Amino acid sequence: MGTLGFIMAVVWAQGVTGANPTVQKKPLHEHPTIVRMMEENNRLRGQVGLPPQTISPELTKAAQDHAWYMAKTGSFSHFSNGGPDGRAVRHGYAGPAAENIAMGHRTVKEVFQGWKASGGHWANIRGSARVAGFGYAVSRDGSGYWVGMYGH
Repeated sequence: MGTLGFIMAVVWAQGVTGANPTVQKKPLHEHPTIVRMMEENNRLRGQVGLPPQTISPELTKAAQDHAWYMAKTGSFSHFSNGGPDGRAVRHGYAGPAAENIAMGHRTVKEVFQGWKASGGHWANIRGSARVAGFGYAVSRDGSGYWVGMYGH
């Protein structure tokens, strides 16, 4: 999957002849992996009768920042890289944030199964937060680093 960022999508411009595509930036929170994480998060919330959360572009940037940081440094910690609240503020989210992290899972389903089996992580998913953001990165050795951030 590689490192996420502002994903470049090739879009053919209307009226252009030949093979000259135009490049259009898509927001990070629209990346397919991030969208799948949001969908799985809300599917689990729905199973316990909770309303869906909405995606926060700011929390997604903060989550992605931390996923990249952990993948690059190997520092698997909530408190490195400024901590959850520090990263949230750095990326434009003013309120406090809760955070889930995971390492080594291969799929979105695996990550959320692990978080559901962990009391604190599961509490964040089914908590009162109205918004969420997600991030994912792969280290040089192929380990996946996953982050979910939850805010009010």
